[in-house]
Amino acid sequence: MKYILSIAFFCTVFQGASQNYFDIANLTYIDTPANNFKVSNDQTAVNELNLEVNFPVVLSKKTILLTGLFANKTRVSLDANVSNSNLQVLGFNLGINKTFNDKWSATFMAYPKISSDNLALSSDNLQLGFLSLFIKKKRTNLKYKYGVFVNTEEFGLAVIPIFGLYYLSPNKKFETKLTLPFLADINYELNKKLWLGFRFDGIGTSYNLNNQNYSNNGAYVSKNSIEFAPYLRFKMSKSLYLNTKLGYAFGRNYKVFDADDKIDLAVTSFYFGDNRTRLNEGFSDGAIFKIELFYRLHFD
Repeated sequence: MKYILSIAFFCTVFQGASQNYFDIANLTYIDTPANNFKVSNDQTAVNELNLEVNFPVVLSKKTILLTGLFANKTRVSLDANVSNSNLQVLGFNLGINKTFNDKWSATFMAYPKISSDNLALSSDNLQLGFLSLFIKKKRTNLKYKYGVFVNTEEFGLAVIPIFGLYYLSPNKKFETKLTLPFLADINYELNKKLWLGFRFDGIGTSYNLNNQNYSNNGAYVSKNSIEFAPYLRFKMSKSLYLNTKLGYAFGRNYKVFDADDKIDLAVTSFYFGDNRTRLNEGFSDGAIFKIELFYRLHFD
């Protein structure tokens, strides 16, 4: 009971800094039809499973400790005529949400993770991410977000400036969530148990390869994808929701590089000092299907 009360109190405190709900757990499955490689006559599917669980801890009325776990597994063939690879992520997040006054709040987070085709704890598999995000409440139903995310990717340091907003219409039917360049989500409530929405995801990450035949120095995968997907959301119970998404992935690639082939700096989608040589064949863009189950607590 104490844990449940802490969650409810967290949501009440967090209302001034974000939307009027908080997602405790999220499970997502992603699948694609067979994708053609661009040169050879081979194909690969992409299957992905994501899990995220959050554990907030209330320290005071203005300070919240944010903790959580996240995991991902992607099954894909990185090259024509080779067996599938299992690209995996396992990590946790730790940070603080601080409310300064009626207008401003901030979130500071660290994201250590293992990102590899083999979930072993080693310096080659380890990545460290840091988020600094400031939120300004313009009105009760309109909030702006400004920040930066930094991560030690396999290819080098990535720095991503963030701009976003949250808007909820006065009748509480139309909702807009922007955290660019990562995501954009727009949805409309058709009735109390059904929503129609549209989602954009800008995905970029990297994985160390332990099991590979590309280079004697070692190798890594750099993944990029821009995904657009309309969706339907169903309310299964008071706090349980289901999203079904059917969309398309643009610019999708899983590029393999030598472990010593790095860049100077990545700022959003701009790569400075990028003279890398790709070691594998790419496959085409294509349709994606997502099904997402999540547990959400409301506090309005």
